[in-house]
Amino acid sequence: MARRLLGGVFLVAVLLAGGCGGKGGGSASPTPSRVQPVADCVTEDEQRTGGVRLDVGDKHADGVVVGKGDAGIVFANQAGETLCSWKPWADTLGQKGYQGLVFEYSGDSADKDVLAAVEALRKKGAKKVFLIGASRGGTAVLAAAAKAQPPVAGVISLSGPQVYQGVDAFGAAQKLTVPVLFVAAKDDGQFGRDAQSLYDACTSKDKKLDLEIGGDHGMSLLDDKISKMVETFLKNH
Repeated sequence: MARRLLGGVFLVAVLLAGGCGGKGGGSASPTPSRVQPVADCVTEDEQRTGGVRLDVGDKHADGVVVGKGDAGIVFANQAGETLCSWKPWADTLGQKGYQGLVFEYSGDSADKDVLAAVEALRKKGAKKVFLIGASRGGTAVLAAAAKAQPPVAGVISLSGPQVYQGVDAFGAAQKLTVPVLFVAAKDDGQFGRDAQSLYDACTSKDKKLDLEIGGDHGMSLLDDKISKMVETFLKNH
């Protein structure tokens, strides 16, 4: 009798250890492997689902895509900033039907980074792509817009200088055919004058120049008025 009792206890223990408990005995879901976000403002989940490597010659840029939609936006940050400066914009517009790609520069020509980002968004299903850049990024997106094939849907430059580290926005402006919005402040040193020169040189039939009073630079220009102007540009193109 004792042997039968011990055998029964042993059998129950084996069944429990083996997970043979009928409907409730399914195996546990695997834990997702950890990933290292490209920046502090990017979550592990965002990096896992939207992380991209932008190959530029023998270098590469790291970035992340957030949001969903048929339209994509490449955000190019100004010098001294990281992709986190544009991340809130990418998050906000990501809730309005856009895929936003933010990235860190590779160290190669910045316009090449932007072109690689355009290709990455198209691979993720974006049927049209916009470019937005501030200061250094403004120069980069203008130069990239003149080279992108198929053409981008539009480009926005905030305080982009005519030339930055060999990237020639002025030469690009003379070839541009896509919609362009130039924004700068009149008292922002050379940058207000550069915006006027770029606008004058631009060959696009759909172009607009907004020169603001004051000396704000790059992303500092994005008050409520300019933010609405940017979103209207995106919606209209």
